[in-house]
Amino acid sequence: MAHESRDPIESLFTEDRLFYPPKDFGRGGAMTEEIYQGLLAEAERDYEGFWARHARHEIDWIKPFTRTLDESDAPHYRWFDDGVLNV
Repeated sequence: MAHESRDPIESLFTEDRLFYPPKDFGRGGAMTEEIYQGLLAEAERDYEGFWARHARHEIDWIKPFTRTLDESDAPHYRWFDDGVLNV
């Protein structure tokens, strides 16, 4: 059995294969182009509001956040910094 000359550990860092989903994978999905464009437009209109809405809807907070984005120490931005998660 022939072995490559690369270090065994280093060889694990490279993956060149491609795995394509079945052709009908995207059919019937929840995200349509129309929905995507609507979300994109909403985020462009109100970036912070967009992410606050999704964070409130999609995440269970132990203590809900009251601040969406703290830009006071840019470029070290803090999102939802006064909220508490069980993570």
